[in-house]
Amino acid sequence: MKLSKRDFLLLLVLLAASFLPLLFFGWNGNPVTRAVVSIDGEEVRTIALTTHEGRESFTVETADGWNTVTVDGHTIAVTEADCHDKICVKTGAISQKGEVIACLPHKLIIEIK
Repeated sequence: MKLSKRDFLLLLVLLAASFLPLLFFGWNGNPVTRAVVSIDGEEVRTIALTTHEGRESFTVETADGWNTVTVDGHTIAVTEADCHDKICVKTGAISQKGEVIACLPHKLIIEIK
């Protein structure tokens, strides 16, 4: 089957239009996923989950208590806490953009960005 000039032009226009979303949304070839740890709205630590390897734990201490945060590969979780309800521990590990772990008694927020 032979394409006419008109068909070829239409094909080029459609091909060019398929790249329009890149102009509006940009190209994120390999976006870095990071976990932001905040206490009472103040950022205390940022961890790049995309490039993190192995397992690491650290303790976050506040005036109201403590939380043990564990980074395991590309996930982050609160594994221990001295708050009464332990909702932050029950949340489990998170890894996707927009997910949040909150320990309200300690004013601790971990957010994936």
